[in-house]
Amino acid sequence: MGFGNFKIIFLVFVVFLCLGNELVLAQQKTKTSEFLYNQLDYFLKDSSKSRLHRLNKLIASKENQLLTKEDKLAWVIVHANMGYYYNQFGNIPTAIVYYEKAWKTFNNNRLKDYDIIENCLQPLGNLYLKIGDLQKAENTITKYLYLAEQSQNTPKIISAITNLSIAYNNQSNYQKAIAILLKGQEIAPKNVNILTNLATNYLDSGSIEEAKKQALKAISIDATQVNAYQILAAIALENKKTQNAQNYIHKAKLQLLKKPNTSARDIAKWQLAYIDILLSKSAYAEALNSLKEIYTYLLPEYSLNMELPEKKILVADRVLLKALDVQAYIYQELNDPLLAINTLEAAFEVNSKLNTAYPLQDTKIIQHGQNRNRTESYIDLLYSMYITTKDLKYVIKAFEAAENSKAPFVNEALLSKQLLTQYKNDSLVKRNKELTKEIATYDTYILKEKQKEDRADISKIQKWTSAYEMTSIELKDVTKELQKKYPNLLFKQEKVSITELQEKLQQDDLTLIEYFFGKQTIYQFKINPDSIEIIKINEVQYFKNTVQNYIRFFDKPSTIINNVKVFSESSFELYNILNIPDTKKIVIIPDGLLNFIPFETLLTKKTNVLSFEKMPFLLKSSIVNYEISANKFLRSNSNDIKANILGVFPVFENTNLELPFSLEEQSHIQQKFDGVFLEKEEATYVHFLDAVKKHSILHLSTHAEAGSFSRPASIQFRDQNILVNQLYGLQLEADLVVLSACETGIGTLAKGEGPLSIGRGFQYAGVPNVLFSLWKVNDKTTSQLMQYFYQNLNLSNSYVYGLHKAKLDFLTSKEISNTQKSPYYWASFVYFGNHQSPTEEKSNWIFIIGGFLLIILFLFVIRQKLK
Repeated sequence: MGFGNFKIIFLVFVVFLCLGNELVLAQQKTKTSEFLYNQLDYFLKDSSKSRLHRLNKLIASKENQLLTKEDKLAWVIVHANMGYYYNQFGNIPTAIVYYEKAWKTFNNNRLKDYDIIENCLQPLGNLYLKIGDLQKAENTITKYLYLAEQSQNTPKIISAITNLSIAYNNQSNYQKAIAILLKGQEIAPKNVNILTNLATNYLDSGSIEEAKKQALKAISIDATQVNAYQILAAIALENKKTQNAQNYIHKAKLQLLKKPNTSARDIAKWQLAYIDILLSKSAYAEALNSLKEIYTYLLPEYSLNMELPEKKILVADRVLLKALDVQAYIYQELNDPLLAINTLEAAFEVNSKLNTAYPLQDTKIIQHGQNRNRTESYIDLLYSMYITTKDLKYVIKAFEAAENSKAPFVNEALLSKQLLTQYKNDSLVKRNKELTKEIATYDTYILKEKQKEDRADISKIQKWTSAYEMTSIELKDVTKELQKKYPNLLFKQEKVSITELQEKLQQDDLTLIEYFFGKQTIYQFKINPDSIEIIKINEVQYFKNTVQNYIRFFDKPSTIINNVKVFSESSFELYNILNIPDTKKIVIIPDGLLNFIPFETLLTKKTNVLSFEKMPFLLKSSIVNYEISANKFLRSNSNDIKANILGVFPVFENTNLELPFSLEEQSHIQQKFDGVFLEKEEATYVHFLDAVKKHSILHLSTHAEAGSFSRPASIQFRDQNILVNQLYGLQLEADLVVLSACETGIGTLAKGEGPLSIGRGFQYAGVPNVLFSLWKVNDKTTSQLMQYFYQNLNLSNSYVYGLHKAKLDFLTSKEISNTQKSPYYWASFVYFGNHQSPTEEKSNWIFIIGGFLLIILFLFVIRQKLK
């Protein structure tokens, strides 16, 4: 056979191979979708748990064989069905996973010919509501509202509006819920779900008569409306008409039992409404029996002989959480604090399980705010037990509870980002970092577009919201894989060890003061190396007013100058109320409004002097630094600082944003430290990100804003304004960030988590130590204060001491006028972070120890000579 013939045969073979592959591929494409549909059909003939488990295992093998749109659509349909049945079998977390996979595949491949709203998005949004993941619920419902509006599908529009109002209601945003429901009422004036939800939101916002009117209207249209009867029962209770309330609640139950698809959870929710009536009559024994019934509905392993559900059988369920709260309240009313304490501890366990289901920070913060009220009740009970028994274990438990409520999500971010750096070359870790950054980017796009209000482009918001959702679903999957691979990444708020804490306080010669600022009560914990003390601050409203009035002194420069005497009186008054100890070094963990108090400005004695330099500020008697939690303080180390600075100085010359003293600030820093200094046109966000990894100290001399409830905090680079949300997506390795700008420590106050400020944004991004401002600062005096700070940092090698000494130098400087020595000018900047002893203090100890050893050596020599 000639070579030419072989060539022909070889070409024929290659062609046959290619065609054969195509035929096999086409066959495979058909087989995949057919296989998926066949397995689904087999399951649907007997939709049992065991068959669902079998279906789960079988379809998993086909994930990499989805080659055609038909295959992908089959994959979507199977997953949506599995989501439905997992929900039917009570496994909500798994149901959510399958609905999310269905939605992600449908959206990413732009599939059609399937009712994705009815079969996936609507139930998924409802499940998010059920577990309390309000941000994802809002995003999902908003998405299918948009899709329904595009297709002009009125029933789905109404359904979306109804569910979206529930998401707003659960965030206590009643007016927003009412506004969207009224739009829905214009489309469907007789829709009973719209009317019932309107009644709910009117009731929650205090419009009792309007709530009654809407509920009665709903019943007149449809007499089977369970929720409308429950609303009327609540209104009757509000008006102290117990018999009327009881009649309405029984009507609600009657209608509930008539419905063919009533679930055990629906009955549990009704039971909770019925318990409200029992509590109004002080029928506590009957209420406790009703709670046991609720537990049997929600917890398959619960037994009626249990006083409380055991912790091991608790599940992530908001109805269960509410039931436990009610039970704790009953025990308090029955004067049984120990049982109330145990019940609240079970509620904390359920809340913790719920938190693990929330991938997004916004939802976690909402849930944490609700948990703070529970924490307050718990600490109240522990305090009363301590007063009765004088047993310190109750003080320790109260401190642990207060501590668990302190900045849990910043702590979680700091810990996880520190741990992730250990595995930074891992492909999963890299993907996690990319996805986190993408989510922050999409979140920023959405926020900036929404800020345009009437000019906002809805299609852009929808596009970015979809991208945000798809990314968050992938991030959730990657996070699970990471936690499976590296179990140490599973963050759980550890109980702070009092013994270890006191050892560290002794080592650093510190006193720790931690506050818990509740709705009805305020507590102070004072911890020394050898003692722990709890103080309940009485006259709460007077305390809050005093704090708020003091904060107002720093609204503008003239307030203190024009009222020096009044300021002095207020300052000393607040010092006494806050129970500040007379000690050399203090670490303060503030809470609530106390995050905005510059403690160093408090006067330790009464004074009539008008010279600020001569006033007895706390600054003069104590070195003060702040921390977000005792746990973070305990994790911190006192390593020597290796200062290499990245400075950002946009200056904004020839604009109304110009900072004329910013370059002077830069010059002083450069005289003391090495680094890279981005100024003017070079001070862009991109240049900052390019250089940020190489430096231990970040210094940003620029403009910033605290934001508001509708607008997040932001910081200005030369080329763009960066929202705090963008910082959440970063993973920074710097040791300190100095935010030489206005209001960088101010933001919307989240219960327990603190201000959602630019300072917090950098902490969330991984920077453990931050120096930021509490109000609008003056460009010139800020430059002077920063000069003193870096000068003293160079001498002391301590952030704490550097700032403390800078303020003293400012206050005693002969070049600064008395007017500019007002606390307004020197007290704005506070430091949250590690406590490092100054170098000179360390040197003193070396001399003392060295001297001691010389004395011993001298005595030894003398003794030898005498022998």
